[in-house]
Amino acid sequence: MIRSVAANLRTALWLLTSAFILLIMFVSFGDVTMRTFAKPIPGAYEVTEIAVGAMVFAALPIVTLKNEHVSVTLLSALTARITWLRWCVLIVSRGITAIVFAYLGYRLWLLGNEFNATGAAAIFADFPLAPFAWFAGVMCWLSAVAGLIAAPEHHQQQDI
Repeated sequence: MIRSVAANLRTALWLLTSAFILLIMFVSFGDVTMRTFAKPIPGAYEVTEIAVGAMVFAALPIVTLKNEHVSVTLLSALTARITWLRWCVLIVSRGITAIVFAYLGYRLWLLGNEFNATGAAAIFADFPLAPFAWFAGVMCWLSAVAGLIAAPEHHQQQDI
C-alpha cells in the first residue's frame, strides 16, 4: 500500500519536476530570443530563479526515496561485517534525515506565512513568493517521510 502510494507520488513529482525544467527552457529561450529584438521578457530572471528552486524541491522526495543523495560511507567498512551495527547506523541516519527535513519544512512553512503576511512578491515578475515557500516546505516534509520508508541502501563501491 505505502509502496504504491509512493510510486504514484514519485511519478507525479517526476512530471512536476519535468514541467519546471520545461518552464526554465522556454523562459530562457524566449528571453534570449526577445533580447535579440531588444525586448527581453520582464521578470525572466526571477521566473527562472524560482523555477530552479521549485524543480530542486520537487525532486528532493524522489532522490530521498531512492537513496540517491550524496553520502559519505565512513563506517561502511566496519558495518559491512557487523550486521547489527549496520542496522543501528541505518536507523540513526534515517532518524536524523527525517528530523532535519521536518525542521526545514517547518521553517520554510513559517517563511511562507511571513511572505503571505507581508505580501512579498517578485520585484519584476510580480508573483507572490509565499506559495513557493509553502511548496518547498511540503516537499521537505515528503522527504522526511521518504527518508523513513526508503528501502535499505546497498552501497556499492564507486570510483570517481
